[in-house]
Amino acid sequence: MFNVNHYTHDQSYVPPINRPHAIDQWTDRTPAELPLVDAWKEAIPVDAPECDADSTRLYVPYDALLIERGGVLRTVLHNDGRIDTDGLSVCPSCKGFYDPLHSDGDCRWCNAPLPSRRSTSGVTLVVGGGQR
Repeated sequence: MFNVNHYTHDQSYVPPINRPHAIDQWTDRTPAELPLVDAWKEAIPVDAPECDADSTRLYVPYDALLIERGGVLRTVLHNDGRIDTDGLSVCPSCKGFYDPLHSDGDCRWCNAPLPSRRSTSGVTLVVGGGQR
């Protein structure tokens, strides 16, 4: 199912953080090698119907869901696989999810080149194609 709010926010916008809970959960549930704010900016928007959230982002290297509700980054959860991956593709090298419509030629997680032809949810994207 397409979420109309999926791409309406600026990827660089970080909602206010529920302190100390969200930061504590980030530290407890991940290696926390980067700040929670940076993880939010790098994470990809996903639909997690089981979460009580207004928006959810997946930080792929840690398989962590960042939960925003009521305009506040509330908590961090482990991704247990109950996310809607429609519209996402999988990097052939690292197996991490990425958004083919918002990705350049390299995987944001492992820097491996992404295929020039990507299909997702019935849409095929061809990068670098010439005139036909």
